[in-house]
Amino acid sequence: MTDFSIAKFNNYQEYLHSFTTVEDFRYLPFHKTVITLTKLGYREHRTFYEEDEFLNVKKQVEQLLNPTVSAQIYYSQYFKGTDPALWALAEREHGNVQQEISTIIFLEISGRSGFSKSGYIDFEASLRNYRFKGPNAVDWKAVFEERKLLKPQPSDIVFYDWKTRKIFANDNDNYTVVAHPEHGLMFAHKGDHKNIPVTTKKNPFSSNVRRSMIRSSLYGFIILYDHHVRKKT
Repeated sequence: MTDFSIAKFNNYQEYLHSFTTVEDFRYLPFHKTVITLTKLGYREHRTFYEEDEFLNVKKQVEQLLNPTVSAQIYYSQYFKGTDPALWALAEREHGNVQQEISTIIFLEISGRSGFSKSGYIDFEASLRNYRFKGPNAVDWKAVFEERKLLKPQPSDIVFYDWKTRKIFANDNDNYTVVAHPEHGLMFAHKGDHKNIPVTTKKNPFSSNVRRSMIRSSLYGFIILYDHHVRKKT
């Protein structure tokens, strides 16, 4: 989640000063002591950022508030290989960036322990997070260059660790995770309020999505759920 409260601070010193009060300097006369207590979390319950974290978050917020054409970077231009999974993602990147379609990627990766980790990845949100250097960002340039593998992680909209049996479900800017009592896991798109089912069984929401299973030498297989976003008229 982007911390827009950072936007009101011109620099890191202003940000640090926001944690202090007049009483602090009355009872703790040394500025360094006050700042130390702030960093240790004794001042407030809001997130505290070190200087490099503050600068990264501030840059991300400024880019979101003042988007530019140069921010529209397409990482699929670095794809020069033949892997069908990456080819399919490259084909869909432009549509996702322009929010004409919304693609959810299902991926399962086996670890060295023999246990798998699986997840549903919001392609557009993941691309945007990398573009603005957000937390846990996937290096999409390296993924398309085949220098790194795309892997599920706990920050994805749904993540499951088969070793620990832990499941994470995270709503984001595009989707709300839904556990439907009859049709199972779904993702409700916040833009047009359409439910995106992941089941292969026919259901009242099947027409909202196109499901494609793609075999890959790099990933074994991936499943892509493509939803054409209905714009308001």
